[in-house]
Amino acid sequence: MAVFVINEWLWADLSGANSRGHQIEAISLIEHLVTCDHQIVVIEGSEFDRKAWNLCKSTDTLVVKSVVAFVKDIRQNSDRCLILRPEAAAPLPDGLAAEIKPDDRYLIQAQLAVAGAIIVTTDGPLREALHRFGLGCITREEFLDTLL
Repeated sequence: MAVFVINEWLWADLSGANSRGHQIEAISLIEHLVTCDHQIVVIEGSEFDRKAWNLCKSTDTLVVKSVVAFVKDIRQNSDRCLILRPEAAAPLPDGLAAEIKPDDRYLIQAQLAVAGAIIVTTDGPLREALHRFGLGCITREEFLDTLL
């Protein structure tokens, strides 16, 4: 079992904003996460969390169906998702905080709060900074290739 912190690309993909192919991959990923042994980490109220809830308002029934599956079968299932309250998020080391954009800091805080967690992102500078600090990080493509 692995523990992942997924960046917001998942919601952009699911919405169709990043292409129909990415949307199909996001739907498949959510279906897979429902049944696999892996877990994800979410900080309650984070940008990742807000974007998921916002997609519930979509007019695309396929998107809404996938978000509902995510919420019901992943987010609300403690075997699939570890939800951290913002105050339980780990503080960032000073050197790392200086290299990370403020809107990405919650990802590292979630990662540091759960031993062995791996960030999944499409953000090149974020990946580079995490690698410099010896923190686990993989690309969206590596993640999908492994899981799907």
